[in-house]
Amino acid sequence: MQQILNSIPKGLLAFLVLAGGILFFILGDPPKTVCDAQMDLFKQAQLKFLYVDPKSKAAEKTTKFERLSQHCRSTNSPGGCFELFQLTKRMLDDLNAVPLECRSDVAGSKVVRDAVSFMAELMVRLAWGEDSPGTYAQKFGWLDVADISLYCRLKSFYQNYFGEPKWVALREKLLKGLPGAEKYSRSHIWDHSILSEDCSRYP
Repeated sequence: MQQILNSIPKGLLAFLVLAGGILFFILGDPPKTVCDAQMDLFKQAQLKFLYVDPKSKAAEKTTKFERLSQHCRSTNSPGGCFELFQLTKRMLDDLNAVPLECRSDVAGSKVVRDAVSFMAELMVRLAWGEDSPGTYAQKFGWLDVADISLYCRLKSFYQNYFGEPKWVALREKLLKGLPGAEKYSRSHIWDHSILSEDCSRYP
């Protein structure tokens, strides 16, 4: 080995060592792209809600999203879900603030995809209740206009970034999985669930 090293000109050897060091640095800590930087900014904006803050002194193993989601489901009331809905709106605002060329990368992350899917499903289930609403007019349950607008934003986001076929698959899964759905026809479930609401009515 020493003979091989001695046979290499010192200038070339220095170049190889330098090039090797640079390559090691790049592979170990590759330079960030513009979209990587946008993802970092989004994570920073969503610390504690979607992401656990690594600098937090409290040893919290769950996010605020997880805790608020559980609280909303257990209380099933406007007061119990208010903060979750507000922070979900802020999440969508932060996603819309990401430049268009990077938005699909950020939206496609598992954390965002799971949060949007969960919230859309949660709102459908909250509106439906324990069984089919008695009339078409009752299909919103306790959700108000602002809540329905949030559901429509989630639906639109899902369609735009995950594709219409995936939204249809989620919709059909929900139609079959709502409490008491086995007792009703698909058309009845559709008419009595928030899934049939015309979202063009909401800004």
